[in-house]
Amino acid sequence: MMNKSKLINHLSGSLPASSFPGCIDEDEVLAFNLDQGRRLLVDNGLLWVTVQNDTNDYLVRDREEMAVPGGRKIVVEAVEPSCFELV
Repeated sequence: MMNKSKLINHLSGSLPASSFPGCIDEDEVLAFNLDQGRRLLVDNGLLWVTVQNDTNDYLVRDREEMAVPGGRKIVVEAVEPSCFELV
């Protein structure tokens, strides 16, 4: 589902809880390396989430959340314009 022609924004290292509340456009992709577990909260939109070493991918939509394990890379792609937070 990832659009290979889009730039992947790579945020390395530890992310403080306040690092990413923000919005991304359809087909934009972000990659995060998290040193500790977080919750991904979708304020609006629809995200496709891939977690390193997890055989499943996840669709997370408006007002839903998912636990994101620490020590792994996660890739988030907007299926439609979306706003989300990592807390």
